[in-house]
Amino acid sequence: MSAVRSFNDFDKLEEIVVGSAEGFSFPPIDNSLKHFFEPPLGAESEAVSAATLARVVEETEEDLQVLTSTLEDLGVRVRRPDRADHSRPIGVLEWKSTANHALMPRDCLLVVGDTVIEAPMAMRARYAETFPYRKLLREYFEGGARWLAAPRPQLLDETYQYDEAGTPVLAELEPLFDAANIIRCGSDLFFNVSNTGNRLGAAWLARALGPDYRVHEIAISSDHVGTTLHVLKPGVLLANAGRLDQDRIPEPLRGWKTLWFDDPQDDGFGFGWPRASTWIGMNILSVDQDTVIVPQAQKGLAKLLESAGFTAIPVPYRHGRTFGGGFHCCSADVRRAGELTSYL
Repeated sequence: MSAVRSFNDFDKLEEIVVGSAEGFSFPPIDNSLKHFFEPPLGAESEAVSAATLARVVEETEEDLQVLTSTLEDLGVRVRRPDRADHSRPIGVLEWKSTANHALMPRDCLLVVGDTVIEAPMAMRARYAETFPYRKLLREYFEGGARWLAAPRPQLLDETYQYDEAGTPVLAELEPLFDAANIIRCGSDLFFNVSNTGNRLGAAWLARALGPDYRVHEIAISSDHVGTTLHVLKPGVLLANAGRLDQDRIPEPLRGWKTLWFDDPQDDGFGFGWPRASTWIGMNILSVDQDTVIVPQAQKGLAKLLESAGFTAIPVPYRHGRTFGGGFHCCSADVRRAGELTSYL
């Protein structure tokens, strides 16, 4: 059996990759970055002292180590990326940037069954984000996994469009998506068309995976789905009550029991401007169909999950808004128990 095998986000977790904030670097604020974040008006760079950045990175690594220890105590094997200098320049033809971090493997690596796919990310600063994971990917490949990379995008200026309402959208010039645009649910995958994933990306993914999988296009949030909707287990969803109502749940999931979360606590952010809203508080990680790791500050979320029969394990995470990612973003399942199944 392949070392990589994961069909959903809720079967018993056996191996996972947890990212790292070490080496974090601020990329230039170009039109690519502005398409996804809202920096202060006129900002061209992030003015943060070295001491502040070092403190925030250290605190994030402390929290990720608690997450790692918690997972290991639950019998999960935890892997980490290689160290990297993310301040090095990167560029392709018409543009230049610098790398950003290796903190969020869920964004750049999509695991479907025994296949790992390197996502064609739409932000220029994230172009080389899979590189610190390459040794792990080679190990998984040698262990029997399929290793694919979506077409490397050009990310031309005309990629970054806005609709009539001023909402950022991606042009349909080439397949683009972050892996975190996708909800995995056995043989069904829900692909969020947004400013981090286009329809050409959904079409490429469907064709790459073949007839064993169905890729459903949805549009439930402006970027990733981990702060809007989770499949907790077959028949049960966790949904963002501030963004969704019953009619906006993806149609194939509309008959499932839904836990509506409406009270995220604001952890604040460590410097500059936040990369995520307070809804990053619902970015949870399921260990199995009964056990969920939640940010320690989100007591209301833990209470909601426990009222539905789940065990909620609180783990500290201070800088979800600072960096724009919570426990789901900062990890990527490599192996879970279970077989390929249709839950719909």
